[in-house]
Amino acid sequence: MGAVDALLTLSSKGQLVIPARLRQLLGLQAGDRLALSLEADGLRLIPQTPAKTSSARALIGCTGYQGPALALEAMDPALVAKP
Repeated sequence: MGAVDALLTLSSKGQLVIPARLRQLLGLQAGDRLALSLEADGLRLIPQTPAKTSSARALIGCTGYQGPALALEAMDPALVAKP
């Protein structure tokens, strides 16, 4: 077992509170889902939220488009339309 990062107390409702410091470090927000796995030496929580990106550049290619590169004007004719 590794170092202890936080000591949690199970509430009477079966709830655990992850300290704000750890939530911020992990990028967790209210409503995020965590998968719980039972392991030989204890429990493991794995965040199941979609990958969060810090910039639009990180999203390039995320749709899996396989065609040729297109100019912005070709994607949105409204950009070149004359009023």
